[in-house]
Amino acid sequence: MRIGIDARWIYPEISGIGRVTEKLIHHLGEIDSENNYLLYFNDPDQMARYGSRWSQFPNLKSVLIPWGIFSPGNQLGMRSFLRKEGIDLFHSTNYMLPLFLRKIAVVSTIHDLIPIKFPHFTPRAKKTRFNRLFRQLLIQCARRSDRVITVSQHTRDDLITDLGLPEKKITVVYNGIDSKYYPRDLTRADPPDPFILYVGRFDPYKNVVGLIRSFNLFCRNRDDNPRLILAGHLDPRYPEANDIVKELGLESRVTFLNGAAEEELIQLYSDARILILPSLYEGFGLPPLEAMACGTPVIVSDRGSLPEIVGDAGLIIDPDREDSIAGAIERLWDSETLRSEFREKGLRRAKNFSWEETARGTLRVYEELMGIKE
Repeated sequence: MRIGIDARWIYPEISGIGRVTEKLIHHLGEIDSENNYLLYFNDPDQMARYGSRWSQFPNLKSVLIPWGIFSPGNQLGMRSFLRKEGIDLFHSTNYMLPLFLRKIAVVSTIHDLIPIKFPHFTPRAKKTRFNRLFRQLLIQCARRSDRVITVSQHTRDDLITDLGLPEKKITVVYNGIDSKYYPRDLTRADPPDPFILYVGRFDPYKNVVGLIRSFNLFCRNRDDNPRLILAGHLDPRYPEANDIVKELGLESRVTFLNGAAEEELIQLYSDARILILPSLYEGFGLPPLEAMACGTPVIVSDRGSLPEIVGDAGLIIDPDREDSIAGAIERLWDSETLRSEFREKGLRRAKNFSWEETARGTLRVYEELMGIKE
């Protein structure tokens, strides 16, 4: 097979979807030497950066195209380009598909339905401001795909309920963890200034403001000096987290870490006493999984896919209740016994997820679909 994968979702400031795309491509190269993969970029610097990383795989070829994902040229020109390339199957790792992809098998990955179910969760994003258009794009992407991959049973159920997709069209393929995520120090001695870690974006659905308020509640009347590190790309559209830190006078306790590289993130996971993700919704949620693989206890909300991914290996909280978040932090922060229990549970749970298995599950979808097409 000649398989085209849309690598344009790997932005310079890599997002969750960009990381999933990059890891999928790399591990497809590791497990599959029979099929040929053409990886489409529109940024020459990105193509050079990742092309050099994948040069060890002779069947992975990076290709530069002149269109951005959302450009009219992409919609109108991609079909003839793919046909000239002899592509048998095209995989978009997010919700955007070119028009008129007839005679080419199409797979799309839909990670969540946040802009459709909860547009108020991302109020300043373009996909929310143009919600009607985005909704139609996502619906058309799902309907025009021969197979839809999604990353959790929860999102699968949303696709069936909210978009009316037939069950047989959807395959759940979980995201994974890279082997570089592992406990750096089995003794798990705290750093001199122990801290709670949050990793992610600052959109309102991530509930970072609620986390900061809960952290302030937790810190009251304590003799120690807990810290909170917020690691993620700062977004000028959402300054509320920084504003609430100043309002509550927490500048000495809360640190914003903008754009941490992967190796830095791994060290943060390993050093943190607790990882917390109090989101109002998640289609998957990579940070808790990565933290568990590094031996760090986690606290997650009871929303979206998070209980499905974490299972019984973390504390589950109600993200709408600051006392619930603060209480869970206090329980885990003050009890080495509880942290040790969840550390062991988390390490076992994390072993169920790998990028190699993600790649194998995706490859099975390709092979099943082409078998149907033939």
